[in-house]
Amino acid sequence: MTVAPYQSALFKRCKEIYDFLSDCQRQATYDQHAKLANLTIPISSIEPWLALQALEDTYPIHFYYSTAKYTLLGLGITIAQRAAGPNRFERMQQFVDVWKRRILVSHQSGITIKPYFLCGFTFFDQAAGLFDAAQVFVPQLQILQRDGQTTVSLNYLIDDAVNITRIVDDIRQQIQALETVAKKAARSPSTPLSPISQAPKVVRDVGNFEQMVSHVLPTLQGADLHKVVLADALDVLSARPFNIPASLKALGTVYSDCYVFSLSNGQGPVFMGASPERLLSINASGHGKQLTTDALAGSAPRGKTANADQLIAEQLLNNSKERYEHQVVVEFIVEQLIQLGLTPKYADFPQLLRLANIQHLHTPIQAELPHSLTPLRLVKILHPTPAVAGLPRPTASQLLRVTESFDRELYAAPIGWMDANGNSEFIVGIRSALIDGRQARLFAGAGIVAQSDPRSELAEIKLKLQALLGALV
Repeated sequence: MTVAPYQSALFKRCKEIYDFLSDCQRQATYDQHAKLANLTIPISSIEPWLALQALEDTYPIHFYYSTAKYTLLGLGITIAQRAAGPNRFERMQQFVDVWKRRILVSHQSGITIKPYFLCGFTFFDQAAGLFDAAQVFVPQLQILQRDGQTTVSLNYLIDDAVNITRIVDDIRQQIQALETVAKKAARSPSTPLSPISQAPKVVRDVGNFEQMVSHVLPTLQGADLHKVVLADALDVLSARPFNIPASLKALGTVYSDCYVFSLSNGQGPVFMGASPERLLSINASGHGKQLTTDALAGSAPRGKTANADQLIAEQLLNNSKERYEHQVVVEFIVEQLIQLGLTPKYADFPQLLRLANIQHLHTPIQAELPHSLTPLRLVKILHPTPAVAGLPRPTASQLLRVTESFDRELYAAPIGWMDANGNSEFIVGIRSALIDGRQARLFAGAGIVAQSDPRSELAEIKLKLQALLGALV
């Protein structure tokens, strides 16, 4: 029988947790402000999308972020901050800086993973729809899968009024629930339900994209605007509600070389997608902080054969219109980093980023960062890049407001995380969809310059939208 040893181990763990949380409460009382208690608990391996599928009814708020190297899932909210307006990035960074100093970490399990600050921003600095213009939160439950291992961290707000016994009982229930899900998956591994059971009933193009391109081309002939990135939207009504965890798994399978993400607002709507574009990543170590950002602009489809694919790639690399569009983005990012006193390093010629159905011109850009330069300071400087807005930014952004027939919400905006050690990663929320029950609005954009052809730009948009639609349905 294994019940008695298991119960004994669980009892011992709960006692250790109680002692740790009691110490947190004493420190909170002494310092006269709340503490953020963080515990990492070893647990059986479980896929984060499967944990979301099992717990999404319990936790209406979730944040999912998956790369080729790791997957991060945040469920629930322990602390949060929201803001709008031109100083939204500063306010969010201040919130993170305050709470980083209030984290108390339990080292009893031998595994330490501090809380992640999970972030979502809308494209424009004023929220007009379903999501806050800026939101940062620490999840109550944090699941991280990396190097074949799964860890679960729990975060609790501790002050002199909380009931420690109730928190310990809550932790015990959450651990047992996750172990149950993990054991069930191990006994009978299976593929989840498909995102929807049949083809969508209604597909409707929200805007007349070709007409929008024709409308802005005369403006691009002048000296005031060099590039604008117009977005199109496709509305889909399915026969049954979309299965978010299954959609995330499908996106991760089809677009394993992209950043698969999902962010809910707690009231039903979910913004999700598979973005090829990293806004920035910061790797902090004892040797300093390293910034990597990407210039990603200029697109072409993949070929059906290896020879056709190579021919298309060569044409893309030598296409003057696509190269100009890409160079505009490179020069913008480099100029922004230089203004911060950084020394960007990058190749003189773009390389190719080849995805499942499309290929892009791609230039990685790197720089050493001083410790004083915060992640959200960089996000503010870089967002929006000319790859998703245009250049000059103010002129292009104003044109987007009056030209596009829908609100961008989180589309083409920064989504990512920061940790308490100075590491950070943000992507640009492109190749994305807003899901609400049976309804989905799919987004895609294309860079328009003076040499653009409306029909060619429409073909690029259709390629991006159909690829996302295919993965979802």
